[in-house]
Amino acid sequence: MNNQMSSQRQMRFSELIRSLISDCILVEDFYNLEISINSITVSFVKMSKDLRMANVYIMPLGGQNQKNIIEKLNENKFIFQKYLSKAKLNSKFTPKIHFYLDDTFDEADKIEKLLLNEKVRRDLNE
Repeated sequence: MNNQMSSQRQMRFSELIRSLISDCILVEDFYNLEISINSITVSFVKMSKDLRMANVYIMPLGGQNQKNIIEKLNENKFIFQKYLSKAKLNSKFTPKIHFYLDDTFDEADKIEKLLLNEKVRRDLNE
């Protein structure tokens, strides 16, 4: 199997963790006056092969205070760890969490702008 491809188990576990993190942000223990939790989307989670690490990619709606939000989430990740440990994960351990900014929308926007560039369009048509 290709190293870049996630196993079925990794994908199922990723989606479960994504759902639990979203629940924790919206309805549970996470509360921070500096962050508007209603404006955070958990885009996706990438699990390590051994399922011990969960890289959680989030996108603040409107793209405001991105660095601050990532910092606050990472400073308080123990809250999410605790929430995950209480969930019945059917795993021997609770994955360690690290939050990252999801920049896929920005990258897609850059690619779209490049494709609309007159020079690039001319090269594509040839």
